[in-house]
Amino acid sequence: MKKRLCLGMIMLLSLVFMAACGKGSSEESAKGIKMYMTVSSGDTFRNALMDTAKKKAEEMGATLDTHDAEGSLEVQLEQIREAVKGGYDVILCNPVDVDTTLQLQVEAGDIPMVFWNACPDESRLEPNKYVFVGSNEEDAGKYQAEYILKRFEKEKSIDVAIIRGQAQHPSTLARSNALVYNLKKSGKEINYVFDDAADWDQAKAQSVYEIFLKTGQQPDVVACNNDAMALGVIQACKDNNVDLKEVEVLGVDATADGCAAIEADEMKFTVLQSATGQGEYAVKAAARLAKGKSLEGLDYLSKDQKYVWVPFEPVDASNVADYE
Repeated sequence: MKKRLCLGMIMLLSLVFMAACGKGSSEESAKGIKMYMTVSSGDTFRNALMDTAKKKAEEMGATLDTHDAEGSLEVQLEQIREAVKGGYDVILCNPVDVDTTLQLQVEAGDIPMVFWNACPDESRLEPNKYVFVGSNEEDAGKYQAEYILKRFEKEKSIDVAIIRGQAQHPSTLARSNALVYNLKKSGKEINYVFDDAADWDQAKAQSVYEIFLKTGQQPDVVACNNDAMALGVIQACKDNNVDLKEVEVLGVDATADGCAAIEADEMKFTVLQSATGQGEYAVKAAARLAKGKSLEGLDYLSKDQKYVWVPFEPVDASNVADYE
């Protein structure tokens, strides 16, 4: 009798477990869903994100088609129209210009949208229809400031140069403003000896920093909005015989090249913006929206359910091996 009871309990538990597994699988399934992804323009980070998104969509049974708007709003609007005509279930959009979000939404009609990489104004987002998946850009600037303040904690004043991305890009503004805000909070004297935009581009960052070096000034730290521009600054220093032990160069993104520069003791600090994490969660969110489901319970979802914040992670010589 006791053995029969035990056997019965085991069978019951097995059935419960199988049912739970089946339920989890169906929640993650996106079989038959058509996803359309448009990117403002390709770069290392965005391309990595798109690759991850495509793989995740395939794992979930969905199809995801990616398209490059090449920096043109007109092209992106036409791509949205193409998604509507093609019967796509959801659009994943990296806006060319976040100020045109309403135009993009109008063209999309009833199709839900997941915005990524460039965040529209909160007023343009709506739970379960228009959401943003990305990382809180202010954290990147905050982490850079924390590194600087720790590194120069014994100094009363710090000379800082800033190399920004695209001048009015939301990520540029958020990262740079958070950096300045958190440095100011320290009470130290912060001298901004140079501040210029290099459009996320390594060659342009090298060029603008070489112009600055001609003034003969030497900052304590160069805080760049991404790794590519940090690498440009490093190359400018090498070409102009600037000792990289005398200046702290910081980036954002923890790209493979950025991490290699930290290993070589040329770049001192970066912040991981997870392209794989953002790509994965953009697809997870898109799958739910396409099925008319709530994002409730999705990891990193904000309380108002308008944002999925994939965390930034500080990276320096002490942990860079974990990110290569």
